[in-house]
Amino acid sequence: GLQHHFAGRMAEAESIYQQILQTDQNQPVAWHFLGVIALQSGRSKHAVELFKKALVIKSDYAEAHNNLGLALQQLGKFDAAAASYEQSIAIKPDFEEALSNLGDAQEELGLLDEAVTSRQKALAINPNDAEVHYNLGNVLNALGRFEEAAESYQNALTLDPNLYGVHTNLGNVKEKLGVLDEAVASHKKALALNPNLYGAHTN
Repeated sequence: GLQHHFAGRMAEAESIYQQILQTDQNQPVAWHFLGVIALQSGRSKHAVELFKKALVIKSDYAEAHNNLGLALQQLGKFDAAAASYEQSIAIKPDFEEALSNLGDAQEELGLLDEAVTSRQKALAINPNDAEVHYNLGNVLNALGRFEEAAESYQNALTLDPNLYGVHTNLGNVKEKLGVLDEAVASHKKALALNPNLYGAHTN
C-alpha cells in the first residue's frame, strides 16, 4: 500500500488500506494513511475523521496527531490544529515537521513570539530546512526584528538560492534597515529568477 501511495497511485493504495481494515478494523496505520490520502486530495473533513479513528486505537501515534493538525489547519481551526501539533511533540519531542507546523498555526493565531520559538526549535533539529528559515524570517519581520529576519532569509537563500520570494522579502528588510543598495540588489536577484514578480518591480 505504501509503495503505491508514495508512487502516487492513490486509488491502488486506498484499495489496499481498505482491504487491511476489512480484515482488522483496529489497524491504526491503515486508518492513518487513508487519512493522508483524504488530506492530499483536499477532503480535509474526512481526513479529520480518519486520523481520529487511528488515534482512538493508538493514542501515542505522533504522525497521526501531526497530520490531524494539518487537516484542522486546512479547515481554519488553528487552535485545534496547534493542540494536535503540541500532542505530537509531547510524544516525539524531536519531530521537526510538527514543530514547524506548530509555528505556522501560532502565526495564524497571532502568537508571533511563540511561532519564533517553535521554528527555532525545528531548526535546532534540522538546520537545513530552507522553508523554515524563510518562515522564521517572515515572523521576525512582522515583529520588527529586521536584522534577525535578514539573517533568516539569508540562511534560506544559502540553502536554496532560487527562492525568488525570499530575495524580495530580504530586499524589503534591507530597505527597512536603510541598506538601500543591498535592497535593490536583492530585488534584482528576485527578478532575474522571476521577471514577472510584480512586487519586486514595485519594490
